[in-house]
Parts: sequence; structure tokens; C-alpha cells
Amino acid sequence: MKSLLLCSFLMPALVQAQGTTTSVQDGDWDDPATWDCSCVPEVDNAIVIHQVRITGNTFLMQRVHVTPVGSLVMDDYFSVVIMDTVINDGLMELIGDIDVDWALLNNATILIEGVMHNDGAIVMGGPNALIALDNIGNYDTIEGEGRICVAEYSENTGTIHGLIDFCDLTPTVAAPPFIDANSGSVAGSVTFCAGGSCGPQSVPSNDSAGSRIGPNPSNDFVRIDITSRSIVTVRDALGLSVSSQAASQPLVLDVSMLPPGIYTVTLERGTSETVRSLVIAR
Repeated sequence: MKSLLLCSFLMPALVQAQGTTTSVQDGDWDDPATWDCSCVPEVDNAIVIHQVRITGNTFLMQRVHVTPVGSLVMDDYFSVVIMDTVINDGLMELIGDIDVDWALLNNATILIEGVMHNDGAIVMGGPNALIALDNIGNYDTIEGEGRICVAEYSENTGTIHGLIDFCDLTPTVAAPPFIDANSGSVAGSVTFCAGGSCGPQSVPSNDSAGSRIGPNPSNDFVRIDITSRSIVTVRDALGLSVSSQAASQPLVLDVSMLPPGIYTVTLERGTSETVRSLVIAR
């Protein structure tokens, strides 16, 4: 087990959001070409309908909406401070220290390789809402309905209530609440690993071709980012192929008809082969 290291950011003054800007292409958050305003949305509300990458330490001082077709991703370890409302209806794959100082409304999938510190409100929006991460410290409120899967260390000095299924895969206590360090309040409606194992926790790492799979776990559609021509094959637990096709650009697979379970995704590029795990959960 490892302890949480709190972010050391100094909090600048909050800035009132001025307008709305929308992504127009895949790209970096701080690249003006990513947005319809040809600017970096430092105070404007940001609507993400593409894959937008965070490439440095970032304060989100505006309302951010990741739509069902959008994703907010990180490839390296940075610190992100949420200082307004972030709404996730798509996919967020983050690496580093994530500090919620305002509100995070998650209706879909958030994968974090690192630590989330909640000093505000995390609201889970339904039974399919998932946050899978390495470590979490809750110092304010977690509520709503959904699943929080913790691979390593969990701490609660705040309040957890609603229909939250809190699953610490490495618990250090023998009786509920199964939270490594708990001095806060946990409602009787909160369950602990009621849905079984959480599956893979960390953000998938990039290979030489830059491919990435998400959301993972998934229940309907999976996006595979591909930068060179590949044969993409999905196999079930018995090794039987359930899907195979060639692609040379990002590919979206419909897995809504596949039974829940653990699958493998193989990307073949000439003599090179990359194999990833894919969890389908409902």
C-alpha cells in the first residue's frame, strides 16, 4: 500500500466562464487548432466531441463537457485541478494527480493511472458509471449511483452515500466499510465489490504505433486508436475470433452484442503483434 501525496498547486482566483467553444478535431487541449474559436479555452466552457489530449499541468477553470463521442486523455504524468464542473458522458483516460476542487459529474467511464483527491463533489450518474483508478482520497462528497474501483489505496474523511459500489481490490480491513483509511461517513446503501472484480485498472499504455483502447471496461462501443495499417482481431476467452478487420485509422467497434467477459484484442502490423485485454461489463 502507498500513501496519497496531495497536490501542491496554489489555487488561483476563479474566473467566470465567458462563452462556449467546441473541439473541431483530435488534438491537444492547448493547441488553438483543436477548437472552433482558434484559441485555447482558458475561461470559455469547453465541449469535447473529439479526442482531446492534456499535455501538461492543467487547471480546468471552466465547465467542461466530454460528450458521448468525445474523450479527454493524457499520455504522461501530470497534475490536473478541476475548478469548475466537469461532466463526462464519454471517456476520460488520465495519468497523474487529479484534484477535484469543484464538481465531477460522471455518467460514463473514467480511467485514472494515479491518484484522485476529492475536495469537492463526485456525482456518479447511473449503474453504468465507472471510475477505475489506482488511489483515491475522498475529503468531501461522493454520491449518486455507479462503481468506483480502486487498485491500491483508499481513504475517506468525507461522505460516501447513494447507490455507490465501492470496490477496493486490495483492502486492508476485515469488516465493512472496506476502505483502507476511513474516518468519515459511509451510508448503509453503499456496497463493496457487489459487482465482482473490477478488471484492469490502469490506462492502457501506448505501443510503437500509438494504439489505445477505450473505454475499458466497456458495454457498448470501443474505440481503438490506430496510426498505421493493422489487422484488428477480437477473441473471446476460448481464443475464438468474434471480430476481425483491417484498419489504418481510429476504429470504433460495436461490442454491445458480445457477452460480458474478458476478451483479447490483437493488432497485427506486418511481423509485429500487440495484444491487449478488453473487459466487457454490464
